[in-house]
Amino acid sequence: MFNLNWIRKLIFWERDYGAQLAPAPMALRPVRATSPYGTSIWSVGGGKGGVGKSLVASNLALSLSKQGKKVLLVDADLGAANLHTFLGVEGGKGALSSFLKDEISDIGSLISKTPFPNLDLISGAKDSLDVADVRNAQVTRLREALKKVEYDYAVLDIGPGTSSNLLDMFLMGNEGIILSTPEPTTIENNYRFLKCLFLRKIKSIADSQEDGLLNGMLQKIFSDKWSQRVKTVADIVEQISMLDFDQGRMLKEDLAATSISMIMNQTKRNEDAEMGDSIRKACTDYFGMDIGYLGSVGYEETVSESVRLRRPLVMHYSASRAARSIEGCLEKLMNRANKTQPVTIQF
Repeated sequence: MFNLNWIRKLIFWERDYGAQLAPAPMALRPVRATSPYGTSIWSVGGGKGGVGKSLVASNLALSLSKQGKKVLLVDADLGAANLHTFLGVEGGKGALSSFLKDEISDIGSLISKTPFPNLDLISGAKDSLDVADVRNAQVTRLREALKKVEYDYAVLDIGPGTSSNLLDMFLMGNEGIILSTPEPTTIENNYRFLKCLFLRKIKSIADSQEDGLLNGMLQKIFSDKWSQRVKTVADIVEQISMLDFDQGRMLKEDLAATSISMIMNQTKRNEDAEMGDSIRKACTDYFGMDIGYLGSVGYEETVSESVRLRRPLVMHYSASRAARSIEGCLEKLMNRANKTQPVTIQF
């Protein structure tokens, strides 16, 4: 059941996560993060930990580097940074936490070379950094810094959860990749992650308007008189369009610019892999947005061996089914990212 009281809090008070959310930077229309050097930012995240985000992020980055792309891999898991382990290297000369805590001003000083051609790394927090300690302004500063790096791709490995700062880190990317497994708890957490993500995006769009018009309409559609009309995130946009066609069109366009895909990891049966398409269809109905399904990565002992021996999967086990699946997901993601037409939103 769609909890209207919970959404009301999330959009207007947002105390569910233990801290007030700072308003989004003032701008008439939010834009996607694109570097003047052409850097495309990919964010890998989701609602649950232990599902393979670091494994997939590191191997996507390595696969890109094998294609001759210049890639910066960023460990943005503030609570449990271990991305360097998946590459078989030691932590870098600095950590992202020192940039987020304003201890250094130049993010370039944190970049370390890896043994792999075309791939560089920014390590995560050397000590656990509570995401609640990261302010909105620091996330904005990170986004602006990544716009200026001279790479083809920056791949961010983001920690699990639905705090506002994690959502903002995920939204800073040109492409967002959510990792799931067939486990019911993971699917439930990712559903909540997506719900929080889209509501966070709507709030950011509303806060970016100086006239407060969209915020006023949101207040109206969540009033007692209108609240029964809003059952899904898609209903929010529909009701806004009924109140003001131009505002509804703008909201649809800005949400369409949020390109999100999903990978189903650790599948063991055919029905596990097929679950991805079912989730995609459910997301279209509930969120009114096309969540791209990139494919599945099957459970395989080779994967565990790769992590245990610190030998990256796509480099040292390139013939394995898991490595080929990740490269297949990458091909679909690049085809999706290279489309010139905006993502279709259905309402």
